[in-house]
Amino acid sequence: MRQASLSDLLPDFGTPAHHGSGPAHTFVEPAPFADGPPAIDVDKLIAMAVAKAEDALEARLTAAFNEQLETERHAAAEQAKALVDGLGDDVGKAIAQRTEQLEHRLHDLMGDTVARIVGGMLSDELQKRSLVALEKVIRDTLADSESVRISVRGPLSLYEPLRAALGKRAASLDFTEASALDLTLVVNDTVVETRMSEWSTALSEVLS
Repeated sequence: MRQASLSDLLPDFGTPAHHGSGPAHTFVEPAPFADGPPAIDVDKLIAMAVAKAEDALEARLTAAFNEQLETERHAAAEQAKALVDGLGDDVGKAIAQRTEQLEHRLHDLMGDTVARIVGGMLSDELQKRSLVALEKVIRDTLADSESVRISVRGPLSLYEPLRAALGKRAASLDFTEASALDLTLVVNDTVVETRMSEWSTALSEVLS
């Protein structure tokens, strides 16, 4: 027979003793805690709010810029149109004024040209007739008396043809050059002139 040892006499604290045939007690692990609400990511919310505000600000600035740009374009277009209209009006007035000036100038030039042509032809003919008349007066005067002196006053351009036409009888002439248009003769206190100035005045009135 085995002798009882000290370990057999001491109670076994590791294994609970079973008293009788009752059910054995088992250890039940506690149920895990239910999941709580997720943690709030504050940084992410701030970043999202900032991005949203930036997008809204960008949209407002873009709309304001486009509106201002459209206003400036409209104003520039109106100014350009006003400038073109003003330039067109000024150019039109300048062209009309210049055209009128050219018409007047052309009329004056044509009038001067016609006057010179007609005046030249009439002047030559009138001078010839006047000199012939003066020559006749001088010849008739000298035929009565060779000692008579005849005073002649006027432009050299008329005196030279008269002297050439008189030949030797020109020795009885006392000529005094003057700037007048007429050639004036004084014979025995009688004054005879070519009356070229009257013709020139009449011609100017007709051609003006």
